[in-house]
Amino acid sequence: MVLFPRVVLPLSRLVSRSAAWGTGLRPVPTVRPVLGAVQRFCTAEKTKSAVAETTEEPAKGVAGASKRTASMPGFTPGPWEKRMLVMTGRYPSTESIPYEISYDELTGAKDKMRVYTATFLTLLTILAAMGVAIWGRSERDKGDSLTKRNIRRREQYRKEQEEAAAAAAEAK
Repeated sequence: MVLFPRVVLPLSRLVSRSAAWGTGLRPVPTVRPVLGAVQRFCTAEKTKSAVAETTEEPAKGVAGASKRTASMPGFTPGPWEKRMLVMTGRYPSTESIPYEISYDELTGAKDKMRVYTATFLTLLTILAAMGVAIWGRSERDKGDSLTKRNIRRREQYRKEQEEAAAAAAEAK
């Protein structure tokens, strides 16, 4: 089962560290041999026939094709991860992506997408700031300001209150 190594290996790495890290206490000695056996079972080398049956051949001529070995744990990319792999140039299309890719390959694609996103948001912020500056200058040239708008709004509100008070006085 593919999920078994993905769940057990990180847990075995967490438990193999000292639970009271920095206090000088040692981990429970009975847990380590069992988890070590599980870890060896999950990462054990497969026979050559099993490797030939389960390992996919990388696509020939594809830049960045996956060069996984049978002992290296893989990751099955979802639709968003496949889009990231194509957008970052690791694969030419989503059809050329193998069923399993290495974690390093996916991490590299995610890191590159983070850089793209940060660059895009920085440029968007600069453009928005320039747009607001241009808009503010045009409002200034028209002779309009926030102070004048606020004074007009307060005068209108005061007139409405006076009319409401006059209507209430007439009704009595």
